[in-house]
Amino acid sequence: MEKRKYTKNSISMGLLMLVLLCVISGCSIKKNTPSTRFYHAMTSHFNTLYNGEVAYLEGEEAQMKSHQDDYNRLIPMYISTNKTTAGVGKGNYETTITKCEKAIKQHSMKKRPTVKPNQRKDEKMKAYLARKEFNPYMYHAWLMMADAQFQKGEFIEAASTCNYTIRLYQAQPDIASIAKAMLARCYVALDWAYDAEDVLNKMRRDSIGRQGMKEMNNTMAAYQILIGQYEEAIPYLKDAIKNTKRKLKRTRLNFLLGQLYQQTGQNEEAYKAYAKVIRANPPYEMAFSARISQTEVMPRDKFNQMVSLLKRMAKSDKNKDYLDKVYYALGNIYMGVNDTTHCIYAWEKGVKDATKRGPDKAMLLLRLSNLYWEMEKYIDAARTYKECVSILDKEHEEYIESERRSKILTELEPHLSAVKLQDSLQILAKLPEAEYLAAIDRVIDELKKQEKEAEKKAAQNGTNANGQRQQANGQQSQTDRPIAANTGMNNQQQGPWYFYNATSVKRGMEEFQRRWGQRKNEDLWRISNKASYVAATGSEDVEVGEEAEGDDEALYGSAESDSTLTDEQALKDSLENDPHHREYYLKQIPFTEEQMEASKAILSDGLYNAGILEQEKLENWLLAEKTMQRVLSDFPEREGIDNIYYHLFLLYGRLGDSEKAEYYKALLLEQFADTKLAALLGNPNYEMIARDGKHVEDSVYAASYDAYQASNYKEVEKNYQFSTDNFPAGANRARMMFIRAMSQLYGGERDSFLVTLKDVIQQFPKEEVTELANAIVKGISDGRLLMDDRYDASSIWSRRNRQASGDSTEVVPELKDDRYGNFVFVLAYPTNSLDENQLLFEMARYNFTSYMVRNFDIEILEKQGITMMCVKGFLSYDEVHSYAQTLYADKHMNTRLEGIRTLLISEDNLKLIGNEFSFDDYKAFYEETFAPMEIPEDLQIDEPTNLKIIDPDDYVPEEEKEGEEEEEEEEDFPWGM
Repeated sequence: MEKRKYTKNSISMGLLMLVLLCVISGCSIKKNTPSTRFYHAMTSHFNTLYNGEVAYLEGEEAQMKSHQDDYNRLIPMYISTNKTTAGVGKGNYETTITKCEKAIKQHSMKKRPTVKPNQRKDEKMKAYLARKEFNPYMYHAWLMMADAQFQKGEFIEAASTCNYTIRLYQAQPDIASIAKAMLARCYVALDWAYDAEDVLNKMRRDSIGRQGMKEMNNTMAAYQILIGQYEEAIPYLKDAIKNTKRKLKRTRLNFLLGQLYQQTGQNEEAYKAYAKVIRANPPYEMAFSARISQTEVMPRDKFNQMVSLLKRMAKSDKNKDYLDKVYYALGNIYMGVNDTTHCIYAWEKGVKDATKRGPDKAMLLLRLSNLYWEMEKYIDAARTYKECVSILDKEHEEYIESERRSKILTELEPHLSAVKLQDSLQILAKLPEAEYLAAIDRVIDELKKQEKEAEKKAAQNGTNANGQRQQANGQQSQTDRPIAANTGMNNQQQGPWYFYNATSVKRGMEEFQRRWGQRKNEDLWRISNKASYVAATGSEDVEVGEEAEGDDEALYGSAESDSTLTDEQALKDSLENDPHHREYYLKQIPFTEEQMEASKAILSDGLYNAGILEQEKLENWLLAEKTMQRVLSDFPEREGIDNIYYHLFLLYGRLGDSEKAEYYKALLLEQFADTKLAALLGNPNYEMIARDGKHVEDSVYAASYDAYQASNYKEVEKNYQFSTDNFPAGANRARMMFIRAMSQLYGGERDSFLVTLKDVIQQFPKEEVTELANAIVKGISDGRLLMDDRYDASSIWSRRNRQASGDSTEVVPELKDDRYGNFVFVLAYPTNSLDENQLLFEMARYNFTSYMVRNFDIEILEKQGITMMCVKGFLSYDEVHSYAQTLYADKHMNTRLEGIRTLLISEDNLKLIGNEFSFDDYKAFYEETFAPMEIPEDLQIDEPTNLKIIDPDDYVPEEEKEGEEEEEEEEDFPWGM
């Protein structure tokens, strides 16, 4: 056999001819041959999609460099869920999406190949012909486009692309499984746990390729974290780490793995995971956070070692911006050995030395606040919670509870501080002079020490004592100078008004108190001893706004004489206003009998208010009992003892001590028989009202309304008196008074009717019936006559603006029974009666996940106290009826929509609701007109997604279906295509 020799030139020529052949034969996507498939696959791969992939990698690199994690919480698996990060690299991802769209448009091959009659007809061939896309590389374009949309934070658009890819590649399970896993990932990013679970469960029943399994494990880890199943997430996350190529992404996931181990109590494994992060030499902040996290899971035998390490880290200059983290970790170590004293010291120092008001300081304040709360140190907790809430992320899981506690303590703290201060002052007043002077000196020394530390810290940070930046020459920076309190246009351009800057105001208050002490907001505030002023000037205090001749000279002196205040008195006033001198503190100690009585009055008020708040708001029963018992023992004659008895009665009832509860009830009825509280407790129905009051009140109102409708006005009056006696401040009070007024009107007591209506308006200005009461009173004031038509206060659903005029020539609009007009699906509910944003989210989620082709718009309208959420886009009554049936067949949505009125209504009829017709009017019209209509059972309002396997014997060549080729080209594409 002759051997053929192939030279380099002959091979190159052959390749060139092959390429030319591909170019000639592959220029059209309407021909499906091996050469055209090869040409379009290579062209889309090495030309369009290559450029798209380069842009994608550049965008991903930019995001990784700019992303900042909050290491105090579980870091997210996907950095694009951070809105700030999602905005980085946006241009690169848009380029990727554009390239993918271009590749799909130019190289997507939808035409099926020609099948020879004698070709083998096996299952593989049938599955191949059932495909919708024949370019073997085109699925990369769809998946890359979905990835780029996901990285941009456009999760709904990415989910839409994944859904279309699943349908397009349904005949290719390996590709479809990747798209399904990516779809579940989009749902996880949207916090749609139910939908993600549904997709992942269905994937387990299908065939999954190798790449699809990798993507599924990654998504499963994120899903388990989303639903809080950290133990189950760990093995999936470990698989995801193995399959992650980029070093920084793998290091982030190792940090997350350490957090999951820590959350599940596997401290040893967490310690190892954090060690892997440190060994990977990540960015400094990540490595630093890993070392801090190691301190939380360290073995007990490394206590001294970790404390020494953290103290060295605190002294390092490069960690000066991370001191809050260092001291947070140090406090955690002390907390681990139950040393709360050193823990509080470390956390307080971390708060004090923190240079940033970021998530690290917020977490430190949160832990410190919670500790103070548990230890019942509410004065300190009020301070730390207030600062914590101001910087804590509103999306943090503990934000709502922290805000609630902060509001309670803001109200309670002044009373607790007053009690603490007056107790201390009264103790000092009873001590020997040497002892109370020594105590004052200790306070002054501590104050001076703190000021020196503040000055030292300010010098290190390049600021003055007030925290303002200094320039190199020692002058205050022009940009940091306080802006004058002038609202002129020039100053508005320079910066915000002084009093809009909370930091500047706080500094100003501190500086004022340092120089002048605590002063009341009153005239002549500079003079602490008003008696000396009166003696010196010979006049009484001047009222606000009153001008007295000579007062200016008496206060500030004149050019002709010395100040009326002696130099000695002026010096004394100066010392009494300076917290660096003993006189400042001595003037507060109640040495005289009058001062002691004033101190006791302040103490009594503080204890009284604190005890009630501790019971009602703080719900600390034992502390409230202790406080109120002290009020009874120390101040038995003070005003409000009846209220203390009543609260003790309630308190012991809650604690289950019926004997003590009855004791204080008897005291209240005996000593304060004429008070409202005694009348309340003396009511024979008290226990029933306390236990079932709301239900009883609702029943009485319903019975009264029925009696009003039946013209039984005596029964209305009887029920009104029962309600007044037992529910004088009940939820139905305004409506009860309104029904009574209308009963008085139709019962012939028209003068009483108007008085009652005015009481409703005055006492309940924001109630629903007040609007109607106002309209009636205004109509009477304008001279309108009262008609015999009855007012219906039963429901807002019966309201409408139009009233019958009696004019026979008036054209009255009518509701239309057009079945084939544009229809709307309406959810109606009283305004502000539910979480509207949550309902909107649920409806949008349902529409998106249930209808891939149809796009339904949601619009919110409000009329006469009723809010209507309108789903638009239905072309007939049949379609909106089918939509409603499918919606309520969904168990989740059926439960979510309980108690909400539903309307299937045409757009023309919707315009008349609330104006010409009420909701009840339309309900009657619907039941008569639309409800009896028969609806086709097989009605489909969305495109079917089932693929049909075509047998080669039944295949019809494209040349014989000229009219179908254009139709095939116009397939629906997801958003942006």
